[in-house]
Amino acid sequence: MASSPRAPIRIIPQGEIAGGLKEPPAFRLPDPNSLFVDRAARFEVLAANGVGEKGFLRLMAQLARAQHNALARHPAPAALNAAHLERCTQHGLPPLGTDAPLDAAWRGALDGIAGELHDAPAAARQVLDHLLAQDAALLDTQAQRLLSLDYPALDAASVPFIGAALQVHWVKRVAALGEGVLKKLDVPTVCPACGSPPVASVLRIDVPVPGTRYLHCALCATEWYMTRGCCSQCEAQDKLAYFHIDGGNAAVRGEACEECKGYIKSFNQEKDAQADPYADDLASLALDILLDESGFERASPNYFFVPGQG
Repeated sequence: MASSPRAPIRIIPQGEIAGGLKEPPAFRLPDPNSLFVDRAARFEVLAANGVGEKGFLRLMAQLARAQHNALARHPAPAALNAAHLERCTQHGLPPLGTDAPLDAAWRGALDGIAGELHDAPAAARQVLDHLLAQDAALLDTQAQRLLSLDYPALDAASVPFIGAALQVHWVKRVAALGEGVLKKLDVPTVCPACGSPPVASVLRIDVPVPGTRYLHCALCATEWYMTRGCCSQCEAQDKLAYFHIDGGNAAVRGEACEECKGYIKSFNQEKDAQADPYADDLASLALDILLDESGFERASPNYFFVPGQG
């Protein structure tokens, strides 16, 4: 496999790119009407183009469509009380943190997804049927382990379906929350809505300053602004090396930190406008192998697979 590591380079400060414009919007909430539809379409395109493992990507396209339909039926969440929001603002905490007891509604999302996947491959249906046969307490335990990224305690085959249901539940919650409630956290490397780590960074084109960098939450799909050249894990400045696969999608790079030795993938929508943080991540696992062999450790979860088993 040919590869081209990139040494650290100077990144033009966002202020210079913007030509004196104000700082870009701090947050971007997911659009529940298009998030999973667009993701499913991207999975299908990647599978058709032979990028990644075709059968797996097509199953993921089915799963994303099932998420869309489950989201449309998912109950509206209860409003957060004012005291909770004030406490979060005062202490720099995410209002939809994953450390609270799980709402049973997430299991309804799992039921809905399973109902949509009636024509999934036999192996996937077997996993779904096994999940649906489990009692609520066991399902909640598995969900909490996934939210904690406790992979050794999880069945790898069930991770995509549990993760998909949790995403439906949190996307519904964050869409109802509204952008005006979000505040910058004391820890800027995690999602300001739910406190989860990012799955990837995205250089967006649909913002006032094209090329602005956002981190994309692995759970609720909220995006938050982070300057280019800053490590998304340890916040070190100008310590990033960039990796890509020769002959691969030029929009996909690995951002590897020489300081903490962690990496995250970056998707440049100026080079591929349809690049999706989840779909393109799963279609570029060869880049993970390259980065692992180069001595870097993945710092970003993808709830559709278990690291080391992709």
